Amino acid sequence: MLALLLALGGWTSAQDESPYFQSAAFNVPILAGWENQSGAGIAQFHNPAARATIRSAMADGADAPAAAAADLAGWQGLSELDAPVYSGKVNLADGTWHVLAYDLDEGRSASQIARRADDRFIVISFLESDPASRTLMLAIAQADESLESPAPELDSALQQVTPLRLAELAAAGAFQQPGGDWLVYHSETARAAGSIFGNDSYIALQTGSAGEQMALGDFLALADAWQSTALGFFITPDNSLYLWLGVAVSLLMLLTLIGSFAWRARGLRKDLAMLEKLASADAD
Repeated sequence: MLALLLALGGWTSAQDESPYFQSAAFNVPILAGWENQSGAGIAQFHNPAARATIRSAMADGADAPAAAAADLAGWQGLSELDAPVYSGKVNLADGTWHVLAYDLDEGRSASQIARRADDRFIVISFLESDPASRTLMLAIAQADESLESPAPELDSALQQVTPLRLAELAAAGAFQQPGGDWLVYHSETARAAGSIFGNDSYIALQTGSAGEQMALGDFLALADAWQSTALGFFITPDNSLYLWLGVAVSLLMLLTLIGSFAWRARGLRKDLAMLEKLASADAD
């Protein structure tokens, strides 16, 4: 856990130049080059060329999956959702996140991560609406932390959301993005990319014929934006305790100062009375 926190600190330091959306509940990186559609309490960024949107919001529900489903349904104006095509959990540095993926219709799919934040839930959603291809973003704990490769998690993800295995895809190599390196595999009908951070693999999957898939650079930019949002997100700290502590310390200092002045004034009055008494004695 210490190594993961140090790694997260290093990643955060590398992202210091990125501006942040700030709200009373949470903070999240503003995605450069994306349309900023954020509003009160909702961070939302849209990439029109990729037909993709990344959204962060607080939601209510009985548990994290229920809150995520309710947030997605409300956002998209749906009365209900079908069962997710993927459901899992991953332990990140800031807690346990539920990972979900939905096929909303033939042209839309959604990927989500959600976790509890006090009495509510934070939900981060990736929505794509390209009818020519299907893109999902997942996070999966590494099965073998000694491996410096996301290949096992890529294979697991492919098995769960497609009829494919990783062995059916050809290795395309590693590609560097601002947030890290992504290992890419591809075929005529699918593309899979994975990046390791800490003990987890961040996974991006896309299905669709080769002529319908977006350019590899655009696909990896989406994956990097998703990972940057997940890793850069943090709950706004509650500083009210420190505020009241500061007020209490200030009041204590003020009372001490007033007491000091009162004590000094009392001493001066005694000194003055003594001088007056001595002066009276001399006059006699």
